Amino acid sequence: MKLKKLIGIGAATSCLLWAGAQTATAGPVIYLPNDQGWLQLNYEMQLYGQWRDTGSGGDGTDDTAEIYFRRNRISLMGRLDDGKYGFYYAIENQGDRRTQPLAVRDESSSDFHVLDAYFLANVHDNAQIRAGLIKDPLVRAHNVGCFFALTLDRSDFIYTALPRRSRDYGAMVWGNMLDQKLQYKIAATTGLKDNAPGNDLRYTIRAHYSLLDAEPAPVYFGTYFGNRRVLTIGGGYQHEREAVYGNQNLATNPNDFQAWTVDLFGELPTRAGTFNVEAAYLDVSFDDNYLGGDPDPVSMGIDGEKNGYYAQAGYLLPNNVGPGQLQFFGRYESWNFANLYGVVDQELDRLNLGVNYFLRGQDLRLTLEWSDTDFEVENQNTTDFKTVTAMLQFLF
Repeated sequence: MKLKKLIGIGAATSCLLWAGAQTATAGPVIYLPNDQGWLQLNYEMQLYGQWRDTGSGGDGTDDTAEIYFRRNRISLMGRLDDGKYGFYYAIENQGDRRTQPLAVRDESSSDFHVLDAYFLANVHDNAQIRAGLIKDPLVRAHNVGCFFALTLDRSDFIYTALPRRSRDYGAMVWGNMLDQKLQYKIAATTGLKDNAPGNDLRYTIRAHYSLLDAEPAPVYFGTYFGNRRVLTIGGGYQHEREAVYGNQNLATNPNDFQAWTVDLFGELPTRAGTFNVEAAYLDVSFDDNYLGGDPDPVSMGIDGEKNGYYAQAGYLLPNNVGPGQLQFFGRYESWNFANLYGVVDQELDRLNLGVNYFLRGQDLRLTLEWSDTDFEVENQNTTDFKTVTAMLQFLF
């Protein structure tokens, strides 16, 4: 009986990872009567302590310091018929926080929302379905599990414009072929509908090919802790017809949305430690919608029309340091925004340097990161700043 339960928990863990739920190990598993299926509950949190050298005081030049939950999440997953059908559901609290990716708000904000809610079906060895509120599949970095990132977090600039920024309602078919070396994702989602001239869906296609060990899960990992030799190249394309107006007031000059990306990931374990690298380029276009007389704001700003890249690297020491593993990392990124806080053709560079200390893999992790953000053109809304963040991550 114990062996059967161990096998069942192992299968639950495997299914959870293949389904893309961002958990390092299996949480409590409840088995339904007569072997009909199982339910699994997980709790995941990231607590931030953050300092920034701007944003407070009468003129906004004083330091800002705060402590808040970056992520505070409960998720539930279930499977029926030996894993053929199932669901994933997650709710999350964020905040209270004033510090934002590029600015400090006058008042703190928080958010409590349904993060994911979708139906799962394994219809074929090479085809699985998700339908509901799903993650945008376009960019590799966005599909690195937020609890599995190499750095403190993903880049703030790898998202495309969506009402929920990172999720959308729709359906996706994904699968692996060629001994799991080749993975594809094809999705149709709602896209931008508020004040939009058209009513078309947003269509996305993404694929990657692994030259060494496969990456078969739909969720990526920032590091495999030296357990795999990986070299994966990927790319994707996304399109939505007549997504925005160039002139909202007159409801004229409709423009399409499109985005494309290419990326590379590699990890090499050696006797001297584990080295990994990751890089990507992203181009987001609204057909120069920002030049219209009264352009839709969604086509501008941090998630609007832009192009840029990031490159990052990590080094995991070969031996433990005390009770845990120590990993150093760094990321450099450079972006050009069509219109950012009123500055046309704004350029931004950011450097992140930090260290991870894994006391129990990703389940119990401490991270310290320093970052420097530099704008080509500074004004009252775009001022260069430095940020130091300490994170406690705990997964159950």
